[in-house]
Amino acid sequence: MGNQLGFKQYLLSWLILGGITLLQAMSGTRFIYSACSNLMKRHYGISRMQVNNLIVASESGKVFGCFPIAAKEYLPEWMILVIGLMFGSVGYGALYLSISTNYPSLSYGQILFFNVLAGNSICWINTYCDLLAAKNFKHTQDTVTELASGYSGLTGKIYTSLVEGIQGRKLVSEDSSKIYLLLSCLAPATVGLAVALLNCVINVGEYEEAKLFPFVFVIVIATGVYAFIENTAQPFTQMSLQLRVVNFMLVVMLPLVVALLMGARYIITLAKCDTQNTNEGVKITVENHETVVTEKLAVGNENNGLKELVKSVDFWLFYMMNMCGVTLGMVYLNNLEIISESQGYHKPLFLLATSSTFVFFGRVFSLVFTWYTRETSIISKPALTMLIMTSMPLAFFLLIISSKMCLYISTCIIATGLGAITAIVASSTSEFLSTNSNSLINQTSIIPTNVPLGTFLFGYLASLIYDRDGSGDHQLCLGRFKCHHLTFTIWGFISSIGTILSFSLYIRTRKNHSQKL
Repeated sequence: MGNQLGFKQYLLSWLILGGITLLQAMSGTRFIYSACSNLMKRHYGISRMQVNNLIVASESGKVFGCFPIAAKEYLPEWMILVIGLMFGSVGYGALYLSISTNYPSLSYGQILFFNVLAGNSICWINTYCDLLAAKNFKHTQDTVTELASGYSGLTGKIYTSLVEGIQGRKLVSEDSSKIYLLLSCLAPATVGLAVALLNCVINVGEYEEAKLFPFVFVIVIATGVYAFIENTAQPFTQMSLQLRVVNFMLVVMLPLVVALLMGARYIITLAKCDTQNTNEGVKITVENHETVVTEKLAVGNENNGLKELVKSVDFWLFYMMNMCGVTLGMVYLNNLEIISESQGYHKPLFLLATSSTFVFFGRVFSLVFTWYTRETSIISKPALTMLIMTSMPLAFFLLIISSKMCLYISTCIIATGLGAITAIVASSTSEFLSTNSNSLINQTSIIPTNVPLGTFLFGYLASLIYDRDGSGDHQLCLGRFKCHHLTFTIWGFISSIGTILSFSLYIRTRKNHSQKL
Protein backbone atom coordinates (compact mmCIF):
# COMPACT_ATOMS: atom_id res chain seq x y z
CA MET A 1 0.00 0.00 0.00
CA GLY A 2 2.87 2.34 0.82
CA ASN A 3 4.41 1.78 -2.61
CA GLN A 4 1.06 2.49 -4.26
CA LEU A 5 0.69 5.71 -2.27
CA GLY A 6 4.18 6.84 -3.25
CA PHE A 7 3.54 6.00 -6.88
CA LYS A 8 0.26 7.91 -6.83
CA GLN A 9 1.96 10.97 -5.37
CA TYR A 10 4.64 10.69 -8.04
CA LEU A 11 1.94 10.54 -10.72
CA LEU A 12 0.06 13.53 -9.30
CA SER A 13 3.29 15.52 -9.10
CA TRP A 14 3.76 15.07 -12.84
CA LEU A 15 0.14 15.98 -13.49
CA ILE A 16 0.31 19.25 -11.54
CA LEU A 17 3.72 20.10 -13.02
CA GLY A 18 2.40 19.46 -16.53
CA GLY A 19 -0.59 21.70 -15.91
CA ILE A 20 1.52 24.59 -14.62
CA THR A 21 4.05 24.40 -17.46
CA LEU A 22 1.32 24.22 -20.10
CA LEU A 23 -0.47 27.23 -18.60
CA GLN A 24 2.76 29.25 -18.67
CA ALA A 25 3.52 28.06 -22.21
CA MET A 26 0.18 29.41 -23.43
CA SER A 27 0.26 32.63 -21.38
CA GLY A 28 3.66 34.16 -22.22
CA THR A 29 2.16 36.61 -24.69
CA ARG A 30 4.91 39.20 -24.35
CA PHE A 31 5.95 38.29 -27.92
CA ILE A 32 2.66 39.53 -29.41
CA TYR A 33 4.12 42.73 -30.88
CA SER A 34 6.81 40.75 -32.67
CA ALA A 35 3.97 39.39 -34.80
CA CYS A 36 1.31 42.11 -34.80
CA SER A 37 3.11 45.47 -34.88
CA ASN A 38 2.65 46.01 -38.63
CA LEU A 39 -0.98 44.91 -38.38
CA MET A 40 -1.72 47.49 -35.70
CA LYS A 41 0.34 50.14 -37.45
CA ARG A 42 -1.63 49.70 -40.65
CA HIS A 43 -5.09 49.11 -39.18
CA TYR A 44 -5.10 52.00 -36.71
CA GLY A 45 -3.15 54.32 -39.03
CA ILE A 46 -0.53 55.05 -36.39
CA SER A 47 3.20 55.65 -36.55
CA ARG A 48 5.86 53.28 -35.30
CA MET A 49 6.34 55.63 -32.36
CA GLN A 50 2.70 55.16 -31.41
CA VAL A 51 3.09 51.39 -31.78
CA ASN A 52 5.98 51.63 -29.33
CA ASN A 53 3.64 53.40 -26.91
CA LEU A 54 1.34 50.37 -27.09
CA ILE A 55 4.26 48.11 -26.16
CA VAL A 56 5.11 50.43 -23.26
CA ALA A 57 1.47 50.26 -22.12
CA SER A 58 1.57 46.47 -22.15
CA GLU A 59 4.82 46.39 -20.17
CA SER A 60 3.44 48.98 -17.74
CA GLY A 61 0.63 46.57 -16.90
CA LYS A 62 3.24 44.18 -15.50
CA VAL A 63 4.45 46.85 -13.06
CA PHE A 64 1.19 46.40 -11.14
CA GLY A 65 2.15 42.87 -10.14
CA CYS A 66 1.88 43.94 -6.50
CA PHE A 67 -1.93 43.76 -6.75
CA PRO A 68 -2.25 39.99 -7.28
CA ILE A 69 0.48 39.39 -4.66
CA ALA A 70 -1.54 41.39 -2.13
CA ALA A 71 -4.85 39.90 -3.32
CA LYS A 72 -3.77 36.31 -2.71
CA GLU A 73 -4.01 37.00 1.03
CA TYR A 74 -7.74 37.66 0.69
CA LEU A 75 -8.95 35.78 -2.41
CA PRO A 76 -9.08 32.05 -3.13
CA GLU A 77 -6.60 30.64 -5.64
CA TRP A 78 -9.16 30.07 -8.37
CA MET A 79 -10.28 33.70 -8.24
CA ILE A 80 -6.69 34.91 -8.72
CA LEU A 81 -6.54 32.84 -11.90
CA VAL A 82 -9.98 33.89 -13.13
CA ILE A 83 -9.07 37.58 -12.75
CA GLY A 84 -5.91 37.06 -14.79
CA LEU A 85 -7.69 35.09 -17.50
CA MET A 86 -10.46 37.66 -17.63
CA PHE A 87 -8.02 40.57 -17.99
CA GLY A 88 -6.18 38.79 -20.79
CA SER A 89 -9.34 37.75 -22.62
CA VAL A 90 -10.87 41.23 -22.41
CA GLY A 91 -7.63 43.00 -23.37
CA TYR A 92 -6.66 40.85 -26.35
CA GLY A 93 -10.30 40.12 -27.23
CA ALA A 94 -11.16 43.80 -27.58
CA LEU A 95 -8.15 44.36 -29.85
CA TYR A 96 -9.06 41.33 -31.97
CA LEU A 97 -12.70 42.41 -32.37
CA SER A 98 -11.66 45.96 -33.16
CA ILE A 99 -9.32 44.81 -35.92
CA SER A 100 -11.39 41.96 -37.37
CA THR A 101 -14.84 43.62 -37.37
CA ASN A 102 -14.08 47.36 -37.14
CA TYR A 103 -16.79 47.52 -34.50
CA PRO A 104 -16.70 49.00 -32.01
CA SER A 105 -14.20 51.59 -33.17
CA LEU A 106 -11.60 52.17 -30.47
CA SER A 107 -9.84 55.42 -29.71
CA TYR A 108 -6.08 55.41 -29.21
CA GLY A 109 -6.59 55.93 -25.47
CA GLN A 110 -8.84 52.87 -25.30
CA ILE A 111 -6.28 50.80 -27.21
CA LEU A 112 -3.64 51.83 -24.66
CA PHE A 113 -5.96 50.81 -21.81
CA PHE A 114 -6.63 47.35 -23.27
CA ASN A 115 -2.90 46.83 -23.68
CA VAL A 116 -2.32 47.69 -20.02
CA LEU A 117 -5.07 45.25 -19.06
CA ALA A 118 -3.64 42.47 -21.23
CA GLY A 119 -0.14 43.09 -19.89
CA ASN A 120 -1.32 42.92 -16.29
CA SER A 121 -3.06 39.58 -16.84
CA ILE A 122 0.20 37.62 -16.80
CA CYS A 123 0.95 38.90 -13.28
CA TRP A 124 -2.22 37.26 -11.94
CA ILE A 125 -1.54 34.04 -13.86
CA ASN A 126 2.06 33.94 -12.57
CA THR A 127 0.82 34.46 -9.00
CA TYR A 128 -1.59 31.55 -9.40
CA CYS A 129 1.23 29.33 -10.69
CA ASP A 130 3.37 30.38 -7.72
CA LEU A 131 0.56 29.38 -5.37
CA LEU A 132 0.24 25.96 -6.99
CA ALA A 133 3.99 25.43 -6.83
CA ALA A 134 4.06 26.41 -3.15
CA LYS A 135 1.14 24.18 -2.27
CA ASN A 136 2.10 21.08 -4.22
CA PHE A 137 5.92 21.28 -4.20
CA LYS A 138 6.74 22.39 -0.70
CA HIS A 139 10.49 21.68 -0.84
CA THR A 140 11.22 22.68 -4.44
CA GLN A 141 8.82 25.56 -4.99
CA ASP A 142 11.40 27.92 -6.48
CA THR A 143 12.70 25.36 -8.97
CA VAL A 144 9.18 24.47 -10.14
CA THR A 145 8.32 28.16 -10.51
CA GLU A 146 11.45 28.81 -12.58
CA LEU A 147 10.84 25.73 -14.69
CA ALA A 148 7.24 26.74 -15.42
CA SER A 149 8.14 30.36 -16.19
CA GLY A 150 10.80 29.08 -18.59
CA TYR A 151 8.03 27.64 -20.75
CA SER A 152 6.68 31.16 -21.28
CA GLY A 153 9.71 31.73 -23.51
CA LEU A 154 8.33 29.09 -25.88
CA THR A 155 4.95 30.78 -26.37
CA GLY A 156 5.98 32.61 -29.56
CA LYS A 157 7.02 29.33 -31.19
CA ILE A 158 3.79 27.62 -30.09
CA TYR A 159 1.55 30.37 -31.42
CA THR A 160 3.48 30.59 -34.69
CA SER A 161 3.03 26.85 -35.22
CA LEU A 162 -0.69 27.15 -34.48
CA VAL A 163 -1.13 30.08 -36.88
CA GLU A 164 0.68 28.24 -39.67
CA GLY A 165 -1.35 25.12 -38.93
CA ILE A 166 -4.61 27.06 -39.11
CA GLN A 167 -3.92 29.10 -42.24
CA GLY A 168 -1.03 27.37 -43.96
CA ARG A 169 2.41 28.81 -44.54
CA LYS A 170 1.59 30.35 -47.93
CA LEU A 171 -1.45 32.15 -46.54
CA VAL A 172 0.32 33.77 -43.61
CA SER A 173 0.18 37.55 -44.06
CA GLU A 174 -0.43 40.70 -42.08
CA ASP A 175 -4.15 39.94 -41.97
CA SER A 176 -3.47 36.53 -40.46
CA SER A 177 -1.53 38.22 -37.65
CA LYS A 178 -4.86 38.92 -35.96
CA ILE A 179 -5.07 35.19 -35.24
CA TYR A 180 -2.27 35.78 -32.72
CA LEU A 181 -4.62 38.14 -30.87
CA LEU A 182 -7.44 35.59 -30.98
CA LEU A 183 -5.17 32.84 -29.65
CA SER A 184 -3.90 35.17 -26.90
CA CYS A 185 -7.52 35.70 -25.91
CA LEU A 186 -8.71 32.08 -25.98
CA ALA A 187 -5.74 29.75 -25.41
CA PRO A 188 -4.72 30.87 -21.87
CA ALA A 189 -8.38 30.89 -20.78
CA THR A 190 -8.98 27.35 -22.03
CA VAL A 191 -5.84 25.89 -20.48
CA GLY A 192 -6.21 27.96 -17.30
CA LEU A 193 -9.72 26.72 -16.56
CA ALA A 194 -8.60 23.13 -17.10
CA VAL A 195 -5.67 23.61 -14.69
CA ALA A 196 -7.97 25.23 -12.10
CA LEU A 197 -10.29 22.22 -12.31
CA LEU A 198 -7.31 19.90 -11.93
CA ASN A 199 -6.14 21.83 -8.89
CA CYS A 200 -9.55 21.52 -7.24
CA VAL A 201 -9.42 17.73 -7.53
CA ILE A 202 -5.75 16.99 -6.84
CA ASN A 203 -3.18 17.93 -4.23
CA VAL A 204 0.17 16.20 -4.31
CA GLY A 205 0.95 15.96 -0.60
CA GLU A 206 4.26 14.92 0.92
CA TYR A 207 6.70 13.57 -1.63
CA GLU A 208 10.43 13.73 -2.21
CA GLU A 209 10.09 16.04 -5.22
CA ALA A 210 13.80 16.12 -6.03
CA LYS A 211 13.34 12.73 -7.68
CA LEU A 212 11.30 14.46 -10.38
CA PHE A 213 13.89 16.85 -11.65
CA PRO A 214 16.50 14.72 -13.43
CA PHE A 215 13.67 13.38 -15.60
CA VAL A 216 12.04 16.79 -15.93
CA PHE A 217 15.30 18.36 -17.12
CA VAL A 218 15.68 15.66 -19.78
CA ILE A 219 12.17 16.45 -21.02
CA VAL A 220 12.74 20.20 -20.98
CA ILE A 221 16.02 19.97 -22.90
CA ALA A 222 14.45 17.53 -25.38
CA THR A 223 11.57 19.97 -25.89
CA GLY A 224 13.96 22.81 -26.74
CA VAL A 225 16.03 20.64 -29.08
CA TYR A 226 12.90 19.43 -30.86
CA ALA A 227 11.59 23.01 -31.21
CA PHE A 228 14.85 24.03 -32.89
CA ILE A 229 15.13 21.00 -35.19
CA GLU A 230 11.44 21.17 -36.11
CA ASN A 231 11.90 24.76 -37.18
CA THR A 232 14.97 24.15 -39.37
CA ALA A 233 15.42 20.50 -40.41
CA GLN A 234 14.21 19.71 -43.92
CA PRO A 235 12.21 16.54 -43.04
CA PHE A 236 10.07 18.63 -40.67
CA THR A 237 9.75 21.68 -42.90
CA GLN A 238 8.39 19.45 -45.68
CA MET A 239 5.90 17.79 -43.36
CA SER A 240 2.22 18.73 -43.28
CA LEU A 241 1.80 21.86 -41.16
CA GLN A 242 -1.14 20.35 -39.29
CA LEU A 243 0.91 17.25 -38.43
CA ARG A 244 3.79 19.46 -37.30
CA VAL A 245 1.45 21.33 -34.96
CA VAL A 246 0.13 18.09 -33.44
CA ASN A 247 3.64 16.68 -32.96
CA PHE A 248 4.98 19.88 -31.45
CA MET A 249 2.07 20.28 -29.02
CA LEU A 250 2.56 16.69 -27.86
CA VAL A 251 6.22 17.47 -27.18
CA VAL A 252 5.29 20.64 -25.25
CA MET A 253 2.79 18.60 -23.23
CA LEU A 254 5.31 15.83 -22.42
CA PRO A 255 4.96 16.27 -18.61
CA LEU A 256 1.21 15.70 -19.00
CA VAL A 257 1.79 12.82 -21.42
CA VAL A 258 4.11 11.19 -18.87
CA ALA A 259 1.43 11.64 -16.20
CA LEU A 260 -1.21 10.04 -18.42
CA LEU A 261 1.02 7.07 -19.20
CA MET A 262 1.82 6.67 -15.52
CA GLY A 263 -1.89 6.94 -14.75
CA ALA A 264 -2.66 4.10 -17.13
CA ARG A 265 0.02 2.01 -15.44
CA TYR A 266 -1.34 2.94 -12.03
CA ILE A 267 -4.88 1.87 -12.98
CA ILE A 268 -3.62 -1.48 -14.22
CA THR A 269 -1.59 -1.98 -11.04
CA LEU A 270 -4.49 -0.88 -8.86
CA ALA A 271 -6.82 -3.39 -10.49
CA LYS A 272 -4.58 -6.19 -9.23
CA CYS A 273 -4.61 -4.99 -5.64
CA ASP A 274 -7.09 -5.95 -3.03
CA THR A 275 -10.39 -4.15 -2.50
CA GLN A 276 -9.41 -1.99 0.45
CA ASN A 277 -6.57 -0.50 -1.59
CA THR A 278 -8.79 0.18 -4.58
CA ASN A 279 -11.21 2.12 -2.41
CA GLU A 280 -8.50 4.60 -1.45
CA GLY A 281 -9.41 8.19 -2.42
CA VAL A 282 -7.68 10.13 -5.15
CA LYS A 283 -7.26 13.31 -3.17
CA ILE A 284 -4.28 13.65 -0.82
CA THR A 285 -4.37 16.60 1.51
CA VAL A 286 -1.44 18.94 1.86
CA GLU A 287 -0.56 19.74 5.46
CA ASN A 288 0.36 23.17 6.67
CA HIS A 289 1.15 24.60 3.26
CA GLU A 290 -0.28 27.95 4.22
CA THR A 291 3.00 28.98 5.78
CA VAL A 292 4.84 28.22 2.55
CA VAL A 293 2.39 30.23 0.45
CA THR A 294 2.56 33.30 2.65
CA GLU A 295 6.05 33.16 4.09
CA LYS A 296 7.43 35.73 1.64
CA LEU A 297 4.79 38.35 2.43
CA ALA A 298 6.17 39.57 5.72
CA VAL A 299 6.08 43.29 5.12
CA GLY A 300 6.27 44.69 8.63
CA ASN A 301 9.46 46.58 7.76
CA GLU A 302 8.44 47.34 4.19
CA ASN A 303 8.98 51.09 4.35
CA ASN A 304 12.42 50.79 5.93
CA GLY A 305 13.35 48.07 3.48
CA LEU A 306 12.22 50.22 0.56
CA LYS A 307 14.37 53.13 1.69
CA GLU A 308 17.33 50.84 2.16
CA LEU A 309 16.83 49.40 -1.30
CA VAL A 310 16.69 52.70 -3.22
CA LYS A 311 19.72 54.07 -1.36
CA SER A 312 21.83 51.10 -2.36
CA VAL A 313 24.42 51.59 -5.11
CA ASP A 314 24.12 47.88 -5.93
CA PHE A 315 20.41 48.32 -6.57
CA TRP A 316 20.91 51.06 -9.16
CA LEU A 317 23.71 49.12 -10.86
CA PHE A 318 21.39 46.12 -10.96
CA TYR A 319 18.47 48.23 -12.18
CA MET A 320 20.43 49.87 -15.01
CA MET A 321 22.15 46.60 -15.97
CA ASN A 322 18.75 45.01 -16.48
CA MET A 323 17.55 47.97 -18.50
CA CYS A 324 20.61 47.92 -20.79
CA GLY A 325 20.56 44.13 -21.12
CA VAL A 326 17.27 42.31 -20.66
CA THR A 327 14.99 45.24 -21.54
CA LEU A 328 17.02 46.17 -24.60
CA GLY A 329 16.78 42.55 -25.75
CA MET A 330 13.01 42.70 -25.32
CA VAL A 331 12.85 45.89 -27.37
CA TYR A 332 14.76 44.20 -30.19
CA LEU A 333 12.48 41.15 -30.20
CA ASN A 334 9.34 43.32 -30.00
CA ASN A 335 10.48 45.13 -33.14
CA LEU A 336 11.59 41.97 -34.94
CA GLU A 337 8.79 42.05 -37.51
CA ILE A 338 9.48 45.65 -38.57
CA ILE A 339 13.25 45.12 -38.53
CA SER A 340 13.13 41.98 -40.67
CA GLU A 341 10.67 43.48 -43.16
CA SER A 342 12.55 46.75 -43.59
CA GLN A 343 15.67 44.74 -44.40
CA GLY A 344 13.93 42.81 -47.15
CA TYR A 345 13.56 39.60 -45.16
CA HIS A 346 10.03 38.32 -45.67
CA LYS A 347 9.92 35.49 -43.11
CA PRO A 348 9.32 37.30 -39.83
CA LEU A 349 7.37 34.34 -38.41
CA PHE A 350 10.42 32.09 -38.83
CA LEU A 351 12.53 34.63 -36.94
CA LEU A 352 9.85 34.89 -34.26
CA ALA A 353 9.73 31.11 -33.80
CA THR A 354 13.54 30.92 -33.75
CA SER A 355 13.92 33.73 -31.21
CA SER A 356 11.25 32.16 -28.99
CA THR A 357 13.06 28.81 -29.07
CA PHE A 358 16.36 30.41 -28.06
CA VAL A 359 14.76 32.41 -25.24
CA PHE A 360 13.55 29.03 -23.97
CA PHE A 361 17.05 27.57 -24.38
CA GLY A 362 18.51 30.45 -22.37
CA ARG A 363 16.07 29.94 -19.51
CA VAL A 364 16.58 26.17 -19.53
CA PHE A 365 20.37 26.59 -19.43
CA SER A 366 20.10 28.85 -16.41
CA LEU A 367 17.70 26.51 -14.62
CA VAL A 368 19.72 23.33 -15.18
CA PHE A 369 23.00 25.08 -14.32
CA THR A 370 21.53 26.49 -11.10
CA TRP A 371 20.11 23.12 -10.05
CA TYR A 372 23.29 21.13 -10.52
CA THR A 373 25.57 23.78 -8.98
CA ARG A 374 23.31 24.70 -6.04
CA GLU A 375 25.62 23.01 -3.53
CA THR A 376 28.89 24.14 -5.10
CA SER A 377 30.54 27.47 -5.93
CA ILE A 378 31.64 26.98 -9.52
CA ILE A 379 30.66 30.53 -10.50
CA SER A 380 28.53 33.19 -8.86
CA LYS A 381 25.34 34.46 -10.48
CA PRO A 382 26.75 37.99 -10.97
CA ALA A 383 29.82 36.50 -12.70
CA LEU A 384 27.67 34.29 -14.93
CA THR A 385 25.47 37.27 -15.82
CA MET A 386 28.55 39.32 -16.72
CA LEU A 387 29.82 36.58 -19.06
CA ILE A 388 26.46 36.32 -20.81
CA MET A 389 26.16 40.11 -21.09
CA THR A 390 29.45 40.33 -23.02
CA SER A 391 27.89 38.55 -26.00
CA MET A 392 24.98 40.96 -26.44
CA PRO A 393 26.92 44.07 -27.64
CA LEU A 394 28.64 41.87 -30.21
CA ALA A 395 25.25 40.68 -31.44
CA PHE A 396 23.94 44.24 -31.89
CA PHE A 397 27.07 45.39 -33.71
CA LEU A 398 26.89 42.27 -35.90
CA LEU A 399 23.47 43.45 -37.10
CA ILE A 400 25.18 46.37 -38.84
CA ILE A 401 26.58 43.93 -41.42
CA SER A 402 24.19 43.54 -44.33
CA SER A 403 23.67 39.78 -44.18
CA LYS A 404 20.71 37.53 -43.42
CA MET A 405 23.06 35.13 -41.66
CA CYS A 406 24.11 37.95 -39.32
CA LEU A 407 20.43 38.62 -38.66
CA TYR A 408 19.91 34.95 -37.70
CA ILE A 409 23.01 34.75 -35.51
CA SER A 410 22.37 38.05 -33.73
CA THR A 411 18.74 37.17 -33.05
CA CYS A 412 19.74 33.81 -31.56
CA ILE A 413 22.45 35.38 -29.35
CA ILE A 414 20.17 38.17 -28.10
CA ALA A 415 17.29 35.76 -27.44
CA THR A 416 19.50 33.28 -25.56
CA GLY A 417 21.08 36.03 -23.46
CA LEU A 418 17.67 37.51 -22.71
CA GLY A 419 16.29 34.17 -21.55
CA ALA A 420 19.33 33.24 -19.46
CA ILE A 421 19.72 36.60 -17.71
CA THR A 422 15.98 36.84 -17.02
CA ALA A 423 16.03 33.43 -15.31
CA ILE A 424 19.20 34.18 -13.34
CA VAL A 425 17.95 37.54 -12.10
CA ALA A 426 14.50 36.19 -11.18
CA SER A 427 15.93 33.39 -9.07
CA SER A 428 18.93 35.14 -7.50
CA THR A 429 18.10 38.79 -6.83
CA SER A 430 19.59 38.61 -3.34
CA GLU A 431 23.01 37.69 -4.76
CA PHE A 432 23.10 40.97 -6.68
CA LEU A 433 21.93 43.22 -3.85
CA SER A 434 23.84 43.75 -0.63
CA THR A 435 20.73 45.11 1.07
CA ASN A 436 18.62 42.78 3.19
CA SER A 437 15.40 44.20 1.76
CA ASN A 438 14.35 41.46 -0.56
CA SER A 439 10.60 41.17 -0.10
CA LEU A 440 8.31 40.37 -2.99
CA ILE A 441 6.59 43.75 -2.62
CA ASN A 442 9.84 45.65 -3.20
CA GLN A 443 10.94 43.46 -6.10
CA THR A 444 7.57 43.59 -7.80
CA SER A 445 6.90 47.31 -7.49
CA ILE A 446 10.33 48.80 -8.26
CA ILE A 447 12.65 46.55 -10.23
CA PRO A 448 10.19 45.78 -13.10
CA THR A 449 9.76 49.51 -13.81
CA ASN A 450 12.99 49.33 -15.83
CA VAL A 451 11.09 47.38 -18.51
CA PRO A 452 8.46 50.00 -19.50
CA LEU A 453 10.99 52.80 -18.97
CA GLY A 454 13.63 51.12 -21.13
CA THR A 455 11.03 50.09 -23.70
CA PHE A 456 9.92 53.69 -24.00
CA LEU A 457 13.43 55.14 -24.28
CA PHE A 458 15.04 52.54 -26.56
CA GLY A 459 11.91 51.94 -28.61
CA TYR A 460 11.27 55.68 -28.94
CA LEU A 461 14.80 56.14 -30.24
CA ALA A 462 14.36 53.42 -32.86
CA SER A 463 10.93 54.74 -33.82
CA LEU A 464 12.21 58.30 -34.17
CA ILE A 465 14.97 57.20 -36.58
CA TYR A 466 12.58 54.88 -38.45
CA ASP A 467 9.81 57.49 -38.91
CA ARG A 468 12.34 60.19 -39.83
CA ASP A 469 13.89 58.06 -42.57
CA GLY A 470 10.60 56.63 -43.83
CA SER A 471 8.58 57.98 -46.70
CA GLY A 472 6.02 59.73 -44.52
CA ASP A 473 2.32 59.09 -43.91
CA HIS A 474 3.14 56.00 -41.84
CA GLN A 475 4.64 54.17 -44.82
CA LEU A 476 7.08 51.30 -44.46
CA CYS A 477 10.74 52.26 -44.34
CA LEU A 478 12.98 49.98 -46.42
CA GLY A 479 16.72 49.49 -46.28
CA ARG A 480 19.06 48.37 -43.50
CA PHE A 481 21.33 51.40 -43.60
CA LYS A 482 18.47 53.81 -44.06
CA CYS A 483 16.19 52.51 -41.31
CA HIS A 484 18.17 50.69 -38.65
CA HIS A 485 21.92 51.11 -39.14
CA LEU A 486 22.10 53.99 -36.65
CA THR A 487 19.67 52.24 -34.30
CA PHE A 488 21.80 49.07 -34.16
CA THR A 489 24.90 51.15 -33.51
CA ILE A 490 23.30 53.02 -30.62
CA TRP A 491 21.78 49.82 -29.19
CA GLY A 492 25.23 48.22 -29.36
CA PHE A 493 26.74 51.01 -27.28
CA ILE A 494 23.86 50.86 -24.79
CA SER A 495 24.39 47.11 -24.45
CA SER A 496 28.10 47.76 -23.91
CA ILE A 497 27.19 50.05 -21.01
CA GLY A 498 25.10 47.23 -19.59
CA THR A 499 28.11 44.90 -19.80
CA ILE A 500 30.28 47.43 -17.95
CA LEU A 501 27.59 47.77 -15.27
CA SER A 502 27.40 43.98 -14.89
CA PHE A 503 31.17 43.87 -14.40
CA SER A 504 30.97 46.64 -11.77
CA LEU A 505 28.17 44.80 -9.98
CA TYR A 506 30.19 41.58 -10.02
CA ILE A 507 33.20 43.35 -8.47
CA ARG A 508 31.02 44.94 -5.78
CA THR A 509 29.17 41.74 -4.89
CA ARG A 510 32.46 39.82 -4.66
CA LYS A 511 33.88 42.54 -2.40
CA ASN A 512 30.77 42.54 -0.20
CA HIS A 513 30.89 38.74 0.05
CA SER A 514 34.57 38.83 1.06
CA GLN A 515 33.85 41.41 3.76
CA LYS A 516 31.07 39.25 5.20
CA LEU A 517 33.44 36.29 5.38
